[in-house]
Amino acid sequence: MKAKKIPGIPLQVKGQFHDTESIQKFDNAQETELKYNILKERFFDINKWGTYSKENIAEFTLCDSTAKSVDRLPIIGDYIKILLSEVQNPERNNYQWVRIDMIDKTNPNSIMIQCRPSKLPGDQFAGNTVHFHSGGTTSTFIISKGNDYIKMAIYGRNEKPNQNTDVISSIKNMFIAFKGVVGSSKIQWKLLTDGMISFK
Repeated sequence: MKAKKIPGIPLQVKGQFHDTESIQKFDNAQETELKYNILKERFFDINKWGTYSKENIAEFTLCDSTAKSVDRLPIIGDYIKILLSEVQNPERNNYQWVRIDMIDKTNPNSIMIQCRPSKLPGDQFAGNTVHFHSGGTTSTFIISKGNDYIKMAIYGRNEKPNQNTDVISSIKNMFIAFKGVVGSSKIQWKLLTDGMISFK
């Protein structure tokens, strides 16, 4: 299976990829519009993303360029700090960091947020990428609507283990990335996309 070619999403060149999509259909355009507006509120409230999954897959925290957590709409240059749910008693190096490189709201029927693994905020010219994937990986989050449906999708491209770190972290990153290859991260993303468009 090949990665889907979608405008605004980087081409798949090397490593792994995933196309994770969830769709909810409705009886009419009015209900669709109502639910899409709710979805937009959820989409921009990144700090609550983890609460929409039926299982606690991860904790998401929106941070500014200094790594300070913030409770507002995301902007380009912000960061998302991610703690996987399987981590117990987390330490500083257990968190994964991604930077928001793009937010596209030009299409009235869709919104896109694109992120990539990053170094610690405020330390862009020193240190290592703090994520189990390499800096060439992208994750693109998209919500969209049609006349009778809303959709939440996450597209991962060029996913490779982050080897730009110490030996122990490199081994850990390879293990986590391998778990993604065999399906666990795909399932986790699906839990998130399903939860975001669920209104029960």
